[in-house]
Amino acid sequence: MKDVIYYLIRERRLGKKDGGGYFLYTDGTWVPDRKNVIMDHLMGYDPNDNSPYGFCSLSIMDEIEEIPESRALQVMNQK
Repeated sequence: MKDVIYYLIRERRLGKKDGGGYFLYTDGTWVPDRKNVIMDHLMGYDPNDNSPYGFCSLSIMDEIEEIPESRALQVMNQK
């Protein structure tokens, strides 16, 4: 059985980790997260932070939540 983790970003954008890759639900299909949106949120990366690091921003990390598959299916059906 493959482990899939679903995420909801900013209470509206759906993402998932499937195997070793991250994907965003866009226009009714799963597309690779080439801009690292999910990982940036999980790591708290703040592109507006002027420090040389810009990681572990709690406000950025609070924008993403892990959700169950049932909730992910609800979000997909709403779009």
